[in-house]
This record gives sequence, C-alpha cells and structure tokens, in this order.
Amino acid sequence: MKRIFYFSGYRLTVFQWHKEKLVARYAFNPGEQGVEKFKAYLLATDNIPTRILVDLIEEDFKKETVPHVGHADRKSIVSRLVERHYRKSKDYTYSTVLDRQSHGRKDDILLYSVLSNPDILEQWLEPIRETQTAISGIWSLPHLSYRLFNRLDIKSSNAILVSQQVPSNIRQSFFKDGQFQTSRSAVVNLDEASIGEYIATEVDQTIRFLSNQRQVGFDEKIDIFILCRSSDLRDIKEHCSSTNLFNYHFNTIESVNSLFSCDTNNADYCSDMYSYICACEKLPVGHYGNRSLFSYFYQHQASNALYALSALLLIFSFIFSFSLFSQIRNLATETESLQQKTQQINIQYTDRLSHLEKKLLETKMMKSSVLFSERVESTKIISPQNFMVDVSKILMHPDIDNAKITSIKWHLTQSSKPPSTSVNLKSQLIDYANKQSIQQFANINGYIRLSQSSLRKSVQTSNAITSAFKKNKQTILIDVNKVPVDVRPQSSIEVETGLSNNNRSSIDQTKGRFELSVLMQGRHQ
Repeated sequence: MKRIFYFSGYRLTVFQWHKEKLVARYAFNPGEQGVEKFKAYLLATDNIPTRILVDLIEEDFKKETVPHVGHADRKSIVSRLVERHYRKSKDYTYSTVLDRQSHGRKDDILLYSVLSNPDILEQWLEPIRETQTAISGIWSLPHLSYRLFNRLDIKSSNAILVSQQVPSNIRQSFFKDGQFQTSRSAVVNLDEASIGEYIATEVDQTIRFLSNQRQVGFDEKIDIFILCRSSDLRDIKEHCSSTNLFNYHFNTIESVNSLFSCDTNNADYCSDMYSYICACEKLPVGHYGNRSLFSYFYQHQASNALYALSALLLIFSFIFSFSLFSQIRNLATETESLQQKTQQINIQYTDRLSHLEKKLLETKMMKSSVLFSERVESTKIISPQNFMVDVSKILMHPDIDNAKITSIKWHLTQSSKPPSTSVNLKSQLIDYANKQSIQQFANINGYIRLSQSSLRKSVQTSNAITSAFKKNKQTILIDVNKVPVDVRPQSSIEVETGLSNNNRSSIDQTKGRFELSVLMQGRHQ
C-alpha cells in the first residue's frame, strides 16, 4: 500500500494505491474543521510511509549561469541565491544543472525552483508532526512532469505540456530538447469562460513569456500537448487550432492512464495520474522539505531494517541449526557403522587369530630371551677385573705413590646416581631386557702414608686421587666420603713423630685412611 498527500494550494487529497490500482481517495478542505478531520484520519489509519505531492502557483522557476564547481559549492551558490530573494524558503528549494556553456569559461546553466510561500503548507504539516506520520519527502508536480513527457514519447524541440489537476487550475510545463525548463500554473474560473477558452488564452500567454525570456525564438515552432477529459475534448479543439508555429496534440486522461497501466477509477483530472507517478518513484528522496519533517520516516526505515535483519538472522540460525543437526545425524550414523565394523573385525580376529595367541606368547618369551642374551653379551666386558685394571691405570699417577688401596666393593647398577649407603647393593638386580644403560659402582678404601710425607704432600695426594678419577672419561660421578687430611676449621691435624716402624704403619692405616664412591661407565669393546 502506498499513500500520497496531494496539495493543490487549497484542498488536500489523499490517494491510496495498491500496486497499479487506486483503492481510496479522500479530500480535506482547508480550515479548522478540515484540518481536524485530516488529523483524525491520520490517527485512525496505519502509519505507513507517505509522500507529499505539491502543485502550487507559488512555485517559482529560475535559470542562472553559475561557475562550474562541485556539488557542495554549487549548493552554497543556490543557498545564496535563495537567501537573496526568498528568505523563508531555504528548506523549499531544488536545483539541477541543465547544461554547460560551450564558450567562454564554460559555466553551468542552473535551474532552481523555490516555493515562494511555504507557509501555505504549514496548516497541513502541523497535524502530520503531531501524529508523527512518516513522511519520506515532498515532491514537486512540475518536476515530475518529465515522466509523463517521456511516456508520451515527445520528440519536439519545443514542447508545452498542458494538464488540469483540479477544476480551478491549469498547469503548463515547457520542455526544450527533452529537458524540463519551467512551468506556470493559472487559475481557471469555468463560470466566466469554457475550459477551451482558458487553455487557448493561457497557452498564448505562456508562449509570450517564453519569447520574452528568450527561451524560444519568435519564429520557432512549438508543439502543445493537451491532456484533458473526454467531455472537454470537443470544446478545447474548437478554441485551440494549429498554425504554422503552433501545433496542438490532444490526449484524453483515459489514454494517458493506459500508458502507465494504472487504474485511476474513472478520474476526471490528472491529479490521480500524477499521484501514481509520484508513488512509482524508486528513491524516497523528494524535492523540498526540512530533514526534521522526515525524522519519523528515517526511524520507520531503521525499524524495518532491524526487523529484516532479525528475520535474516533467525532464518540463518534456523538453517545453521538444521545443518548442524544433519551433520550430527550423519556422524551418529557413521559412528554406528564404524562400531559395527569394529565388532565384525574383532569377531574375525577372534576366529582367525585366537589359536595363534599361545604361539605369540611363546614368541614373545623367545624374543625376550634373545634380547637378554644379546644384552649380557654386550655387557660382559663390564667386570670387576676390568674395573680393577682401570682403577690401577688411574692410580698410576706419580703424585699418588704414597697411597695404598686396601679394599674395593664393586657392583653393577642401572641408576644414574650413586646408590645410598643404606641400600644393600647386592639386593639390586640388573634387568638386562631394559634398555637403560648398565654402569658400575664401587666404594674404594685406602690410606696415605702420613708418616712418610709432609702435611702438604698428603693434601696434594688426596687432591691428586680425586682429580685423577675426574679426568677419566669413564667416570660419571665421584664422591669423597673421607680424606686423611681435613683442612676445614672444625677439624684437627695431628702429626706423630718419634714412632717405630710398626707404630707408624698402624697410624697410617687409621689416620691416613680415605674413602671414595665412584660411578663409572663400562669399558667399551
């Protein structure tokens, strides 16, 4: 449903269109009673977006030559022109560039129109504001006449389009080379003369006006296209005869309506057809009006956009949910199928391989035995004898000539750390099937002949023993559990003198004793 408020300067008419058919027409006369009825109508009907169509005598059209500038600068020029002549009409002006000069600095030929008395609209705009009616714009009927001009397929260089929207007015719009130039509205009083006489007189005055404005030459041919009721056609033809310079064309309202394929419900005048042309404008951007008048329309559009967006989100979420549900069902079906296949494979395995399990176990034991034998073979070189040989080589240092080894406790281990002294080393078993490396651990006990060396040399001997083990590549860790000479502050140092050889040997074995814990790698083959 589309709704058009048509205002002719006196009466406001509401046209309601459903597609190409006029479904309702309401007229409201000026005055307090008519305005109240109009307000009651707005409150009683749905607040659908509405367009205002004006056809006023107070609409002036002017041409100006302005510099060729951008849109913003041209808008400022038009504002200054309007401010100079029409101070009240800054919100009711519209401009368009008709052409550009071909000589000089090539200025733009600008056509701008102004509602010289916008207050005439105020009595109808007030109830529109009070009821918060969504107005999308205010359209000018003369500016929309180019739609009718194009539909009539007029090829004339100079053409005047004459139409009667209401009984009391005649509208004449002038087109030059297919472009709208200007328009005049004249009052008609059918009590004084017939419609044919008025049209002939007004067309003659319009042509004189255009000649004085130098928009047409005095010898140029002009085509006049008259739109009228079928009942007025005979009278108009009697008073409007073609000449060498004037060529009249007559079209009935019914024939023009058929060009637009619209049903105006037997309209008598052209206002119905123009309201349909206004309703068919695709962009909801009119010619006149302040943006504040259209605020409720913008809110309505935003509300519709949010509603459409929410609907799209709902549809998308539904489709997405349905897709996920379908995927879940497919996955559940695939899972069930895989479970069935797994059960079948297990059954087949049980049937075909169950009798081989005993042989597989025997094979596993054989494999373990083979690995064990290989590990034993690879580690047979790790032995006490080899360890003793390695220790002897380490202790063959010249600085260790006064040291003597008394005992060595040797064991194998798979730990990377020396075992605790509280652990029984013999209780540790070696797992030859384990890939962890086998190492050798030993506690080395001995003594330094303190009686045959000085205190400094005894300290050097102790350090030399420790250093010799550390330098060996096979040594992983070495811990010094006890040394014969402890140089720490809390220790005491005693040196015996004047003793016999037997006493000296006893002292060396007791006071010169040292103890080492060594973790070493096995000798490589």
